[in-house]
Amino acid sequence: MAAAYFGGPSLLSPAGTLSISSTIYDSGGNIVASVPDGIDRAPVALSDIPQTVQSAFIAIEDKRFYQNFNDGLDVRGLARALVADLHGGGSLQGASTISDQLAKNLYLQDNGGILYKLKELWLGVQLSARNSRSSILNQYLNVIYLGDGAYGVQAASLAYFGVPVNQLDLPQAALLGGLAQAPSTYDPRVNPAAALTRRNEVLQAMATQGVITAGQASAAEQAPLELSSQPARVAANTNYPDAWFVDAVIEQLQTVDHISPQQLTTGGLNIYTTLDPTAQAAADKAVANLGQAGGKLSAKANPELQAAEVVMDPQTGDVLAIVGGRQHTAAMAYDRALQAERQPGSSIKPLVDYTPALLSGMTPGTVVDDSLHTFHPGAGAPAYTPVNDNGVYYGLTTLTEALRRSVNTVAVQVLNRIGIQTGVATAQKMGLPLTNKDTNLAVALGGTTDCCTPLDMVDAYATLANGGYHVTPRLVTKVVAPDGSVLVNNPVSKVRAIPANVSYVMTQMLETVDQPQPNQGWNVLSGPLDSNWGTGYDASVQDNVPGWPTAGKTGTTNSNQDAWYVGYTPKMAAAVWLGYDQPQPFPSLYGGVYAGPIFRDTLTAALAGQTPTDFPQPAGVVQSPIDIKSAPWTVALPSALTPGADVRTEWFVAGTQPTQQSTTWVQAQVDPNDPTLGWDMACGDLPETKTFLNRPPVSPAQDRQLALAAGVQNGWRSVVPVDMVEAPPTQTCSTYQASANGTTGG
Repeated sequence: MAAAYFGGPSLLSPAGTLSISSTIYDSGGNIVASVPDGIDRAPVALSDIPQTVQSAFIAIEDKRFYQNFNDGLDVRGLARALVADLHGGGSLQGASTISDQLAKNLYLQDNGGILYKLKELWLGVQLSARNSRSSILNQYLNVIYLGDGAYGVQAASLAYFGVPVNQLDLPQAALLGGLAQAPSTYDPRVNPAAALTRRNEVLQAMATQGVITAGQASAAEQAPLELSSQPARVAANTNYPDAWFVDAVIEQLQTVDHISPQQLTTGGLNIYTTLDPTAQAAADKAVANLGQAGGKLSAKANPELQAAEVVMDPQTGDVLAIVGGRQHTAAMAYDRALQAERQPGSSIKPLVDYTPALLSGMTPGTVVDDSLHTFHPGAGAPAYTPVNDNGVYYGLTTLTEALRRSVNTVAVQVLNRIGIQTGVATAQKMGLPLTNKDTNLAVALGGTTDCCTPLDMVDAYATLANGGYHVTPRLVTKVVAPDGSVLVNNPVSKVRAIPANVSYVMTQMLETVDQPQPNQGWNVLSGPLDSNWGTGYDASVQDNVPGWPTAGKTGTTNSNQDAWYVGYTPKMAAAVWLGYDQPQPFPSLYGGVYAGPIFRDTLTAALAGQTPTDFPQPAGVVQSPIDIKSAPWTVALPSALTPGADVRTEWFVAGTQPTQQSTTWVQAQVDPNDPTLGWDMACGDLPETKTFLNRPPVSPAQDRQLALAAGVQNGWRSVVPVDMVEAPPTQTCSTYQASANGTTGG
């Protein structure tokens, strides 16, 4: 009668006993696979599970497990949860005994509601009425999900420590016990600090309840994680199509939508997903080959190097493809596309620096002086002197050129000027999960703390591709039970994050990253730097998708530990990461050279046969010519003196385009035999009039000080802005001759 009242199942007819396979469908409604029961599961008798492991779970999950009423109902816990629910107005939280959790895993879909909680409690009562405590605990410890694809303590022990559960010591037992509440949050391979904190909470709970001494708890708290570098695996079926995507769907349905493993594998569910088979196949191939079309990297010669990719439809948020590593070797394996939080390097610049700059009134043509600056954050924080990767400083530089060439000093100056909080808040609105720990100037160059995964990055970039709307990523559109009831429904969800005209202008700036530019203007140098290409363009590795307008940005972290490329066309966006699971330097690992080709190969194949379209142009944008050498923090029209090589045409948010002409170019008379000297009567020959750049002066003393702050070893002259050579002469024929004769003071 109670079962009928609550609407819940009875143990006499559990949903799991139907044994109807659940089916996963792609975005076209085609069958991908049955939900595989290829999970790490290794049942073990309770007598083979050490008492410390049993006690760890009981201490943190259900301390009155052996004291509760025979019906399994934790009355005090339920009362606390009801009070919290009434005050909070939300779903019923907590109050789950081990019996309740076992019932949930075997029979229920957790929707977080009060009725669900009552169903869970009722099933817990039935379990307790029919089973001994030892039987319930044994079942629980064999089915509970503990992360890393492992179900039950035996599989988890093998996965994390590489040994059977009967060989675990006290710290390891406590670690497993702490995982039950939130396996993803406390995953020791992904969040080791959180895992240690949770483990120590378990140890304290065990000590408080008298199952271990305070001294044992204190000693165990000092132990390191001691994870196995080569985890053992329970044999599991991994031979199913589109395995990375299928794994991600199963993970989401369990951890977000709270569908039990039993219901997923044998509940006869129809699971409709956003998988695009063409895009998935393209991504699988590109990652496995490490972008071999570029011919830059040997996959065989670098077997430990990993790569990951996520492809998304920016209009809907549909995740089209997921590749979590170069090979899928285990069910529910570590997925780098969704779990690996790595610093994004310069690929963060459009999100934290330049889009907020446009929102603050700056423009693609706004000029910043690319030169060394030392910032003093205050409050005891150390001074910060960012440097350019190539050690060259170009002087007056527009935001477009700084983004295209990934100039670090400009990015930091921009963030400092608009405000760190403004930059971080804008990126958050676009979908990037930054936190208060990221509110420092280093975030301008990708110096994040707990961010970012490839999914995070493509999510945020999709906001730019989608005309300024942030669309919530989704893998599953709908889950339907055998009786036709809809268990999960995920419609497209989007909110305006930035104005459409700002999004369009930012996209135009990002298109330059993948384009060659003529070898003129913007301080072209001789030698290896004279290409003037964007960081996403190389003579042999062009990261743009052929035939499609392509916007994107490269990223490379310190010591070349991570390489990124994040970009988009009007139809698809993708984020690619390369690096080692345990971060280490990889010489010459650059985003444009290694990650970019994977992006290009993936989208080229995924978009094959589709007709290219342009990024839609919204109202409120205009084009205007600019002088790329106007005064710092201004944008200006070319003047009559502006050299043709220093004229560009840029897109602007209407109302921010320049209205005044540049005043930085001046004319001066020079010695026709030595144009570096101003003309006076001592020159002899008639003067020649030349045009010069009247840029802000930088003294040798300033440069010496900045060079020391930046750790430059080869002298202060190396940090002098390149465009100083275009400045007017500081000496005339007379002063030069006097200096040469030693008749003037130093």
